[in-house]
Amino acid sequence: MGLFIISNRLPMKVSKLENDFNYERSEGGLTTGLGSLEDYQDKHWIGWPGMFSDDDQDKKQIKTDLAAEKLHPVFLSEDQILNYYEGYSNSMIWPLCHYFYTYIQYETKFWDSYQEVNQLFCDEAVKLIKPGDMVWIQDYQLMLLPAMLREKIEGISIGYFHHIPFPSYELFRVLPERAEILKGLMGADLIGFHTHDYMRHFISAAYRVLGLDSDLDEIHYGDRVVHVDAFPMGINYDLHYNAILDQTVLKKANEFRKNFGNHKLVLSVDRLDYSKGIIHRLKGFAQFLENNPEYRGKVSLVMVVVPSRDSVDRYADLKTKIDEMIGSLNGLYSTLNWSPIYYFYRGFPFEELMALYHIANFALVTPVRDGMNLVAKEYVAVKRDEPGMLILSEMAGAAAELRQAIIINPNNIDEIEEALLEALKMPGEEKKMRMEKMRKTLSKQTVNKWAYDFTTELGTIKGINTLLQNKKIGVDSLKQIQKLYRKAKKRLIILDYDGTLVPIVKNPEMAIPDKKLIETLNLLASDKRNNLVISSGRDTEFLDKWFSELNINLAAEHGAFFKEHGKWQENVRTKFPDDDELLEILQKATDKTPGSRIEMKKTSIVWHYRNCDKWLAELRQQQLVNALMNPCVRLNLQIMRGNKVIEVKTVGVDKGVEATRLMGTDNYDFVMAMGDDITDEDMFHAMPPEAITIKVGSISDHARFSLTQLKTVEFLNSLISEK
Repeated sequence: MGLFIISNRLPMKVSKLENDFNYERSEGGLTTGLGSLEDYQDKHWIGWPGMFSDDDQDKKQIKTDLAAEKLHPVFLSEDQILNYYEGYSNSMIWPLCHYFYTYIQYETKFWDSYQEVNQLFCDEAVKLIKPGDMVWIQDYQLMLLPAMLREKIEGISIGYFHHIPFPSYELFRVLPERAEILKGLMGADLIGFHTHDYMRHFISAAYRVLGLDSDLDEIHYGDRVVHVDAFPMGINYDLHYNAILDQTVLKKANEFRKNFGNHKLVLSVDRLDYSKGIIHRLKGFAQFLENNPEYRGKVSLVMVVVPSRDSVDRYADLKTKIDEMIGSLNGLYSTLNWSPIYYFYRGFPFEELMALYHIANFALVTPVRDGMNLVAKEYVAVKRDEPGMLILSEMAGAAAELRQAIIINPNNIDEIEEALLEALKMPGEEKKMRMEKMRKTLSKQTVNKWAYDFTTELGTIKGINTLLQNKKIGVDSLKQIQKLYRKAKKRLIILDYDGTLVPIVKNPEMAIPDKKLIETLNLLASDKRNNLVISSGRDTEFLDKWFSELNINLAAEHGAFFKEHGKWQENVRTKFPDDDELLEILQKATDKTPGSRIEMKKTSIVWHYRNCDKWLAELRQQQLVNALMNPCVRLNLQIMRGNKVIEVKTVGVDKGVEATRLMGTDNYDFVMAMGDDITDEDMFHAMPPEAITIKVGSISDHARFSLTQLKTVEFLNSLISEK
């Protein structure tokens, strides 16, 4: 089995020097983590090589050179780099996911190019990937790719990891292509995020945009289940923890300490980007100096800003503001022996950055929104046993793990000032204790563990999905069922109604049988070897209205009543109690939940919430269950959760009880039951192991097979056919 990593960029940057090519390996966290996956000997990487060339000979040479490293380039044109990468990816998706809605720049050609480039990646991948391989797609530039690959290659396992924040639905809905983006991601088996907040936002968007239901961390999509989980990305802990033991790093640290002098150092390291909160940070530090003059000459901010996209107007403007603010502060407060801010607009080599981390008394990491932020983690690791303190934005993904840091709201200038004061005044022992706890967390949640955890879960899901796919009624299993059906002399066939014979609809009164279904049921019922039963949660009046003319038996209200030989009988003789408290609780929930309604039955009361807002419905149904517990215990009633319903019913009967009764009415040599709901699980559980049990729409542990609702009538007709 091969592992194929697909990302916007290869872990190797290619550049051309005169008539030769230079290949420079990336040492980023992603490369380190994915490079650690040693269990996969056949490991490949697909991505853009970082340079443009329209020379076919150059492309051929690059492809040949990279093939030895199992790296496979996707070549992009200058227009594609401009419109797909700088355009849709970084002028649409990036500001949207980082909550800078007003920074979005939309052009139709951006979206066209985004689709085009995702297709280019797909075309390259299809040449290499085979059934049975594992594919791991990285980040927001390739959100359409999972579905594209799913359509092209059967039997592959697809994972996707989103390295930046995923916004709340209220912001995500702004994206014109929101549905297409989500459908693209739904091609994956496993979708990963850094934090549970992003995971929650994604599941909410999938429901609100595509109407997809979820069970906790699983989203039902067609006949598949898409798993969603949080995997906080770590760092190469040992590399950073042991960095200062390197003599080059130690020498640099000593040089820096001598150059900066004896005053306290607050370190800030960022790429130039509006999401990093650099302006707020400068304002906070300026306010700290203004309000606390006793620290002037004693505390300096070392600000490293790595150049990024500074040819883009918005980024150029940001750099200008940073330059002006730093110049103003240094001009106002500098002395011959002290500068408030040391500003470096450049990247630092690894050894120098490690040295800066080690000598810094504090790290000030205050992005206004960040997927994870590895700088915070690197600082904590590099400090080793030295006392230091991390001031960290609550908007960074790392804040979920590094709770011992001083956590602040990066938009609150007062909090930045207060955090600096708290860090300066904090006793050394407390600093050591806090940093040690954070290091302990980081030593466990490393980048290697991140990569291992994701691929391991993807492998586990692959096994689950294989098992689930084997439950789908295919050609072989259909022949097996047909063979058993045709040789049987006495058959019991129990069919659920809503979600099985007819699709689930928002208005249950509109879920009526069509002509084709009636014809199919008539044909089944006309065979004297068949005892055909519709077992439903519906009441007797509804079932009589549509099926009284057919020669079939019925079970209403989950088996509380059954109709045989044209006569209704009771399985439960207890009348549902007339209780004001129950009705009052249900009515209160209905009044507070727009779109919900109450249905009165002979043996139960049902609260329907299919037409309600998902978030509100989930809140209300839990509140309702809690409120109903005491009166239901008092009245000996059962609370049952169904498909978008809460039902309060009399105790003693369910679809399983009715199925058991039906099986005892004759010596059947073929028993089959089909249903889609939680309530049908009782029916499946009551069946003997050899029975043909079919869960419609999803997978059940208790049912042997699965089938989509659209194929239900077709399946029943295939049993009748003698072909």
